[in-house]
Amino acid sequence: MRIVRHLTTLLFILSIPVALVTTNIRFVANEPRVYRYAIDNYDVVQTTGIDRDELIRSGVEIRRYFNNDADRLEIQVENNGRQESLFSERETAHMADVKDRFRLVNRAQELSVLYGAVYVAAVVLWAREISVRRLAVQVAIGSALVLVAIGVVGGIGMAGFDSAWESFHELLFSNDFWRLNPRTDHLIQMFPPDFWESIVFFIGVLVAAEAAVLLIIAGIYLGVTHGQPREQRLEPYFA
Repeated sequence: MRIVRHLTTLLFILSIPVALVTTNIRFVANEPRVYRYAIDNYDVVQTTGIDRDELIRSGVEIRRYFNNDADRLEIQVENNGRQESLFSERETAHMADVKDRFRLVNRAQELSVLYGAVYVAAVVLWAREISVRRLAVQVAIGSALVLVAIGVVGGIGMAGFDSAWESFHELLFSNDFWRLNPRTDHLIQMFPPDFWESIVFFIGVLVAAEAAVLLIIAGIYLGVTHGQPREQRLEPYFA
């Protein structure tokens, strides 16, 4: 029984970083302003030769593709008075791989949030197996893990984002469809490496800020309840 308690507690602590990271990735992937930012700040119109309105519409279709059941992304754009496919077969295959990874991110986000909610409702509020104070400690531990992880990833990125980004792709994908030609492939022209560096940094800031808020709230609660009778105070984290 203690092993089960240890496991449920550990899973709750780990659900905090998973929920924070995946929620922010999901938000950014579906945020229209992110796509407009890429188009307007990285000379995408000039690089691709495609009208801005067509690129904005393409961003809408990409977001729709990430959230529907279509197997293949088909985007037709007008270029120099002609209708043509925005992405090549290689780019289309890579987008299918990206969609599969986003599905995993979405499921991880949903499961981690659901697990956290069920844990609080069942273990803390209903069964009262742990106190709110101990819950605050667990939240603090999970939030601290996030900040440590962000620091490690940030250090790796500062040491060389391009090499880290390439290693990330090699780890995440079993093929090399992600290796695109910036002179001819519209996908990398629309979302160049500099864009991804700024987006990864943005997501890191969001996650770190949210973790810091949780850590501060948990710390304040622990400080306020510090003077409670001993039987109400903190018990072993994994009891």
